[in-house]
Amino acid sequence: MTMNSEGRYQMANGYHSWLSIFQMFDTNYDGYIATHDLRRFVRNSAASFGLSREEADALLRNIDRNGDHLLDFAEFCTLMSRAKKLRMRHVLFRAAQMVVPRSSRTVPFNYLQQYNCFPPPFFMICISILEIAIYVYYVAQLRSGIELYGPVPQKSLLIFNPHRTNEVWRYFTYMFIHIGITHLIFNVLTQIILGIPLELVHKFWRIALVYLSGVLAGSLLDYAIDPRTYLAGASGGVYALLAAHIAELLINWSEMEFAFSRALALAILIASDVSVVIYHRYYLNATDKVSQVSHLAGFVAGVLMGTVVLRNFRKKNWERVIWWIAFAITCLSFSTLIILNVMQHI
Repeated sequence: MTMNSEGRYQMANGYHSWLSIFQMFDTNYDGYIATHDLRRFVRNSAASFGLSREEADALLRNIDRNGDHLLDFAEFCTLMSRAKKLRMRHVLFRAAQMVVPRSSRTVPFNYLQQYNCFPPPFFMICISILEIAIYVYYVAQLRSGIELYGPVPQKSLLIFNPHRTNEVWRYFTYMFIHIGITHLIFNVLTQIILGIPLELVHKFWRIALVYLSGVLAGSLLDYAIDPRTYLAGASGGVYALLAAHIAELLINWSEMEFAFSRALALAILIASDVSVVIYHRYYLNATDKVSQVSHLAGFVAGVLMGTVVLRNFRKKNWERVIWWIAFAITCLSFSTLIILNVMQHI
């Protein structure tokens, strides 16, 4: 396959260049390029790909790492970014491969190829920075030093205080209070690892809705069931992110890369956090207790809200039915929890 010099220049420098290149060499329009064909195309005309000879050699060295002899657009983007030494772009593509099934990658990866990292995936980063800053503030204010399971700022305006539920901001702001450095580090690292790949693909406002729905569901359910418990920590939001990953992984199991390994990693994360919660709840003194109810509520909220708001790049008919069911259950669940919370004051 050949192109004139003008066409080659447009392909190499155009805004949609990588998708255009991929589609040109996807001769049977099935969304894949055979690796042996790609080797031949690159050797014959590296300039058609916008590659120097050195970059072409780098691309060919890394081709077909999973051994299936086929490249989809996502793998093509990853190879191109590595060959052209676009390190940040390469990280973006690798992160996106974690959360997008193979059959749905063309649209998000075409977007990421154009993505200039401005604005960056700021929601999870900003939330994490705020959580760290507030923990440091209370360490300094209470003069307790950094502890594994403290300090506990019970008089904070941010913590969920069951005796001051009229201050409605507390239903959200308790996520900024962490009981000890281990609690903080676990939540911050987990939400960054899970949240940023989702935010890159699905945009910040969708991830904000998933995360905050988990936080709100946690405080609403906890107060409805156990109205004497103080609540602290972002675990409701973290569990919502976990649930969003798990739901997406299960729905697209056959198409997700390293599905079993990812499922195992998520299971280990959940087991670790549950262990910490149980330890806090039953083995530390009363002021250090946190609620496992909020974790369960956050998880359920993540499944429901993730189904409703996260982008579905290739929607099937049965998925439309699931969307409406999830939307109805979400509305009903939050309405019920709000009513139960109001009834605590009657």
